[in-house]
Amino acid sequence: MTCDMPGHEEMGAWINLLQARDTVVAEVERRLQSDASISLAEHEVLFRLSSAPGGRLRMFDLATLLLVSKSGVTRLVDRLVQEGWVKRDLSADDRRVVYAALTDEGRAKLRGSMPILANSVRDVFISHLSDADVQDLRRVLRKLLEGRGVWTEER
Repeated sequence: MTCDMPGHEEMGAWINLLQARDTVVAEVERRLQSDASISLAEHEVLFRLSSAPGGRLRMFDLATLLLVSKSGVTRLVDRLVQEGWVKRDLSADDRRVVYAALTDEGRAKLRGSMPILANSVRDVFISHLSDADVQDLRRVLRKLLEGRGVWTEER
């Protein structure tokens, strides 16, 4: 059995991608927790809900957007419900369908945490890249996602 190992540059690119993601996410997470008392995952749920029609999404659709398991999104939404930032709604048409819906408290939390996220992303990520780097990165990442069949404009 033969195995074609990626070359040094390919493996280096792979490792650097993982390092960059972990490093940037960890610092953005730390700043959100410290300055706004919200996790990056919780912030993303609030943001996704705020962008959805009527401020709500089916739990299934939310899990798909977040790329987490059904049980993972359930636990995450449970925490947000406890905080009062999200509520669960049942579908009027199909009682098996459950929606996660943004509350007024959730909108206020998002408004308060959005500048912290924006500044963190700018400081930790964007400040190290030129405009051309950002465009190249978007192009490359889209190419990777399209190649895996998971590119969507919503993400």
